[in-house]
Amino acid sequence: MEPKVKSCLLFSVILILFIPSLQQLLSVVKSGELYNYPPPAKDADFAWKDWMAGTYQVKKGKYLDEGMGFRPDLIRLNNQFEYNLFGVLHTWKAVEGKGHNLYMDSYINSYYGGDYIGYDSVLKKMVMLKAISDTLAGLGKSLILIHAPAKEYMYPEFFPEDMKQPIRTTDNLATYLRTGDSLHINQIDFNGWFCALKKDSKELLYPKQGVHWSVYGSYLAADSLIRYMEQLRGIKMVHPVWKNIVHTTEPRASDDDIARSLNLIYPITTEVFSYPEVTFSTVAGVVKPRVIYVGDSFLPIWINDGIMDNTNTNWQVWQWFSILLSDGSRAGDHAVLESDWIGAIDNTDCVVIMYTAINLSVLGNGFIEAAYRHYYPAGKG
Repeated sequence: MEPKVKSCLLFSVILILFIPSLQQLLSVVKSGELYNYPPPAKDADFAWKDWMAGTYQVKKGKYLDEGMGFRPDLIRLNNQFEYNLFGVLHTWKAVEGKGHNLYMDSYINSYYGGDYIGYDSVLKKMVMLKAISDTLAGLGKSLILIHAPAKEYMYPEFFPEDMKQPIRTTDNLATYLRTGDSLHINQIDFNGWFCALKKDSKELLYPKQGVHWSVYGSYLAADSLIRYMEQLRGIKMVHPVWKNIVHTTEPRASDDDIARSLNLIYPITTEVFSYPEVTFSTVAGVVKPRVIYVGDSFLPIWINDGIMDNTNTNWQVWQWFSILLSDGSRAGDHAVLESDWIGAIDNTDCVVIMYTAINLSVLGNGFIEAAYRHYYPAGKG
C-alpha cells in the first residue's frame, strides 16, 4: 500500500474518532432527543477538594460520556441494529408480540393472575371504599370507581408465544368488579366495554405501539363518564363533540409511547390512528362539577385531551395519590399528602378513582385507607 494511501487512511480514522468530540464541543449538528432518557449530566467545575475526594473525576467522566457528540444518534443506531438482527428491545420490560404488538411483561403477568392480592384483601379495601362512598353521598358528593381498559385483556391473542400460559387463574380485575357490584359501588368497567367494542369499532381503540388507550378511545371513555356522572348527579354537563376524525399513520400524544421508548431509527410498525377534531358542547343550564381524580397514568391523557379544563371546574388530579396535577400545573412527589387534601374533598362534588388492571394491586395508592381513617377514626391501625 502506498505511503500516501496509508496516511490518508490514518488521518480518516483519527478524524472519525475526533468527530464526536468536535460535535460535543461545537454542536454543529442538532441530534434528536432520546425518549425516556434523563438529560445528559452537566459539566463539572474543577475544585481541588473534589479532585482529592475523587468526585470531580466521576462527574467529569459522566459528563464526557453522556454528552458525547452524536450520542443519541449512536444509541438509536445500536438499538436498530440489535432489533433487526436479534429482536432485542432496549426499553424497560417491553416485549413484542404477534403483528408487532408491544406489551409490558408485567402487564401480561397480571393478566394471568401473577399479582393477585387475594379476595380478602380486595374485600377489605372495597368495604372501606363503600364506607367512604356512603359518607360522601351523605354530604351530597359522588364517588365513582373506573376500571380503565388494559391492552393485555383486549389482545391476549397477540402475546409472545413464550409468555402464553395454558390456564388463567383468578385476577385482581375480576375480583374487584365482582366485589364492587355486590357492594353497590358506583363503578364503570371500561375494560369490559373496550373488549366488547374491539371487533366492531372502525376506529383504533388501542394502538399496537402504546401501553395506554388511543386518543380516540380516551375521548370515547370521557364522554361515557360524563353521561354516567350526569345520570348519577341529575345534572347536564358539557360533552366532547366531533364531526370529523383525522386518520393518519403519524402517532400523536401517547399513542406510541412504548415504541418511542425503544429509540429506534425506523418505526417498529405502521398503523392508522384516529384523531377526532373536538369541540365542547355548551347548552343552557350545563354544570361543570368540581372533580378530584385519583389514579394512574391514564388520567394525564384526559388532561391533554382538554377533558378536565372544558367539563370540570376547580379540578385536581392526584396521580398515584402523590403527584398533584391541576389547571395545567404539576407539583412533585408527595405534593398531595403535603396539601390539604381533605379540605379539597370537602370542596368538591365528585371523586373519581381510575386505575388499569396492572395497578389494582395498589388501588388508590393509600388514598382509600387514608380517607377511611379520616372519616372513621375508630378504624385507625
